[in-house]
Amino acid sequence: MARARALSAGTYYVRLAHAFVAALTAPGREGPLYEVDMRLRPSGSKGPVAVSLSAFRRYHAESAWTWERMALTRARVVAGPPALAGPLRAAIATALGHAPDTAQDRARVLHDVRHMRERLARERPASSPWDIKRRRGGLMDVEFVAQGLQLVAASPACRSQSTRTALLRLARLGEISMADARLLRRADLFWRALQGLIRIICGHDVPDTIAPASLEILTGEVGAADAAGLLARMDRMADDVTSVFDRLIPLTDAPDGAQGGHGGGSPAA
Repeated sequence: MARARALSAGTYYVRLAHAFVAALTAPGREGPLYEVDMRLRPSGSKGPVAVSLSAFRRYHAESAWTWERMALTRARVVAGPPALAGPLRAAIATALGHAPDTAQDRARVLHDVRHMRERLARERPASSPWDIKRRRGGLMDVEFVAQGLQLVAASPACRSQSTRTALLRLARLGEISMADARLLRRADLFWRALQGLIRIICGHDVPDTIAPASLEILTGEVGAADAAGLLARMDRMADDVTSVFDRLIPLTDAPDGAQGGHGGGSPAA
């Protein structure tokens, strides 16, 4: 009979994390439950998948890149005892609470946000107009505005894991106009609803084209007369979002200290 072998806390939680990821990504009859990309962590594919709370605090105080702090705006504690959940929430709040001290610091954050969006557009461009997340003016642009401006404001009053809630709070704090917030909130709802319908009808993979029968269902659900009408509506929404994105996250020369990349990956979904 095999005897239990003592493990250090670090080893135990690394193995537990690997087992959890394996369970989430194990292929079933209808495919994996979730896609999990563990390369998107501070030290990339070579680093540990589980770290201590002190290491988490230290990394975000000393070494975190702008895109990692952007991703942290969506972080939430989903399970765990209160004795751990409370300090972890506090650590996340502290990591997000460093407001840019100067106009140059603010410009640096916005430049990093813009640089990452441009990099993703080059390296992982939208595969078709139906690629709701990655198309220009699509869901990613809305999310980048909300995440970037939360970093600039660095106020708990504007923070939310919900993009639409964050945009409303940013408008109330004066970080964004209410008109821009309304447009981006409407776009977020439009894109998410359309993305959900496409996934229900076509599956998880983004289609290059949609079959006529599926397209008829899709246009009927969104109230469009035909495919051309739906695509025109999508293009108008994308143009409106792109205009707001370009105004709020402008393309500028890199300020001193701007970040050009990261070995651990990028926040691509």
